[in-house]
Amino acid sequence: MGKIESIQEFLPDDKTAAVITGGVNRRYLSGFNSSAGAVLITKSRARLMLDFRYYEAALKAVGPDIEVVRFTRLIDDLNSIFLKENIKSVFIEDCYVTVAQLDEYKKAFIPAVLTEGLSDKLAELRMIKTPFEVEKIVTAQRITEKAYTEVLNYLKPGVTERHIAVELEHLIKVYGGERVAFDLICITGQNTSLPHGVPGDRVVKDGDFFTFDIGSVYDGYHSDMTRTVAVGSVSDKMRMIYDVVLQAHLKAQKRITAGNTSADVDIAARDHITESGFGEYFGHSTGHGVGLDIHEAPTVYKTDKTVLKDGMVITDEPGIYLPNEFGVRIEDMYLVKGETPVDLADITKELIII
Repeated sequence: MGKIESIQEFLPDDKTAAVITGGVNRRYLSGFNSSAGAVLITKSRARLMLDFRYYEAALKAVGPDIEVVRFTRLIDDLNSIFLKENIKSVFIEDCYVTVAQLDEYKKAFIPAVLTEGLSDKLAELRMIKTPFEVEKIVTAQRITEKAYTEVLNYLKPGVTERHIAVELEHLIKVYGGERVAFDLICITGQNTSLPHGVPGDRVVKDGDFFTFDIGSVYDGYHSDMTRTVAVGSVSDKMRMIYDVVLQAHLKAQKRITAGNTSADVDIAARDHITESGFGEYFGHSTGHGVGLDIHEAPTVYKTDKTVLKDGMVITDEPGIYLPNEFGVRIEDMYLVKGETPVDLADITKELIII
């Protein structure tokens, strides 16, 4: 069943519509990216409603399953359709609508406004990637890997975190990325104990760990990868912690199979880190979904009971963070495919010493 058909099946009757205004979900359903507009879905039709800025481009880009409609004033034009087609209630995305927007819709829409279920349905649909979507995620990953491999040539004592981050962002764009997938985490030394550390003026030193949490966007789809490398030399403690994290990553990887839950994956990594004596230093989830957003459903955590299904793309990213010392994280994206998870990365996870 296609995306539009799945939303139409969600609608209880032909007097109910769904209005999707969130930018990412509009793109997901229509395949067209715009800064404004709406997707209107009823039991019998689907419309992408855009203003004059996007209308001509959308006519050429959007597939036959969705009609492109040029609006003058969105709420007025929607109400005209509601009246003409006898729509009595309309679902909106509670996750993308502010309180002010909700009040506006309730006052302006002729039908009753319904807020429960549509966002969950869209999140459920987006968890399962088509081969076409997976291809874009893999392309984004290859761009990231190419940039990462080259930027390692710049990693040496005396260079700043900021310099590495700027150079990496430049290379991602040179190699075909639309943009970076998020604010790149390029941190060294004691800063690596900060899971979401911000690159600054800290200088790389011999004996440091350097953490890259990086990704790019290709045709709207994100990649996500983390590598921790050593500069010049590595202590026995650093090597030991790295190995604990790597083994946790590999144990979680084995649990990324159809039929297991997100919790199963998280617990596999978390138990290994805990049994190794470092459980208190692993405070975040083991992973998350990736797609048109960098963080999508499901959340790979011990309380999340989402059943993994073929086509899901999730990250596996355990870490250990020792305050005021150093941290290690190793992350890759995996495609759920039966009993054999597909590693979407094509780059070593073993410890590299630069």
